[in-house]
Amino acid sequence: MKTRTVAIGVVILALGVALFVGGALGALGSVTLNRTFTQPYPGEYVSAEIVLNSSSGLVVASPVSTGGLIEAQYLGVVNSTNVGTYSVSPSSTAAGDQVYKALAGDFYYVAFSSTQPATTIVATPAKGSVASYGLLVLGGIVFVVAGVVVMIIGALQKKRQPDLQAHP
Repeated sequence: MKTRTVAIGVVILALGVALFVGGALGALGSVTLNRTFTQPYPGEYVSAEIVLNSSSGLVVASPVSTGGLIEAQYLGVVNSTNVGTYSVSPSSTAAGDQVYKALAGDFYYVAFSSTQPATTIVATPAKGSVASYGLLVLGGIVFVVAGVVVMIIGALQKKRQPDLQAHP
């Protein structure tokens, strides 16, 4: 066994794990998850401000029947009877969830209900940052595999026997 080669493999493996963990935590940390609402008036529930750019994505899980995604400028005028007029139409729906794409600006999700809504709002960052975190994760995987291979090679290699012949 060549301990130097094994040690190099361990260093490469550790670097790979660090890249993988850093990329995964970065990607998870860039996703915004909101489940809490304030109640400015009885029966009206408002999410925290949602800031989106054109490459962000937004999913509203378990949306309420009387509510919707409202541009920040209309927050003061929306009520339970006109919320449909001011709410932004989702790009699509999937399994009852509302999916919004290509929105830019400041928004709030407003729900009119007698109880706190069970709605969850998930905002994803710009595609560029997701791609960079994905590259870190991919690089981490490559380094982990390379580290394991180098460690195996080092473990299987035999130490060279010293030359017993004397050199003149």
